[in-house]
Amino acid sequence: MAGSARQNRWLTSKRWWLIPVVLCALLLGAGLLFYAAPRQSKATVQDIEPRASVADYSWSDLSAIAEALSTCDSRDDALRLAAHYHLCDTDGTFDATAAKDCALTDGSVAHAVLADVWHDDRTEGGKAGLTFVLANAVGPHAMNHDFEQREGDDADNRGGWAASDMRAWLNGDLLYQLPADLRAVLVSVQKRTANYVESNDEQDEPGHLAGSPTDWAGETSDKLWLLSACELCGAVPKQEELGIDQSMSAIYDTEGTQYQLFASNGVKAFEKNAALVRSGDSGICTWWLRTKTLEFDDGFWLVGTDGCPLNGYGEDSRVVEDPEYAPDDLWGPDHARGVVFGFCL
Repeated sequence: MAGSARQNRWLTSKRWWLIPVVLCALLLGAGLLFYAAPRQSKATVQDIEPRASVADYSWSDLSAIAEALSTCDSRDDALRLAAHYHLCDTDGTFDATAAKDCALTDGSVAHAVLADVWHDDRTEGGKAGLTFVLANAVGPHAMNHDFEQREGDDADNRGGWAASDMRAWLNGDLLYQLPADLRAVLVSVQKRTANYVESNDEQDEPGHLAGSPTDWAGETSDKLWLLSACELCGAVPKQEELGIDQSMSAIYDTEGTQYQLFASNGVKAFEKNAALVRSGDSGICTWWLRTKTLEFDDGFWLVGTDGCPLNGYGEDSRVVEDPEYAPDDLWGPDHARGVVFGFCL
């Protein structure tokens, strides 16, 4: 009996090594299950069935899908998930005619279309899942104060988008005209804009700004925003006849990257494109971009009625019957134009 007890104790003492082996096996199995399973976001999307188009989802549903998209490891993964929910085609392109309507409290209706996925940087960190832009124009509204409401015509673009009346209006009055269910799911994103450049800034040589392009740009955190020139058009080319030298072109290109919706439609700066024609309550209109014109202190970029993105030197293609208005009055920041804003979920 004594010998048998000693043998059992010996066997028990020699089995201690089984404990870490079993633990390692359990941990390895759990890890394999974790990486093999589809990644899920904090939002619950399992119960959301794919629908025909973006218009068929609630804003709450789209927010849950956007949260799932934001957790993807790459834009390609996000595009595949978006295609599963019929928010884009399997080739990663977006349908500019598939709009979700938003009724504003002033009675107007904004038609929002998807511009891209996994594109914008959220202020709180990570990628915003979905980016929308309007397929029509609301407003109109001036970039800076409307000269018709003040004495004189002294509006300028100093401070750029960051200091503009337009930005304050979008993220103040207009924000609270949106439906409550949309407001509840908007996320703030970082928007980079060349706010600091003035026409008399330091230059290495005539027409060439000193420093690197990023020295002249800054970021704002916005729930509603206007497109920049390069978000709409891609790279802005040098155009000496329009006052844009190579250094200014490089500064314009720090303001983001082109959204897929516009890339798929071949949108380029200074070229007419029917995909950019927008209508407001009074018909086809010009509309503002947030990019300030770097060549002088009283202009912002705009899109003409023919769908041509222009800097301030570009010709405004609207038909103006009142000869009292000089061309400068038409592209000046105090002129009320259509407002085509974007937002993220």
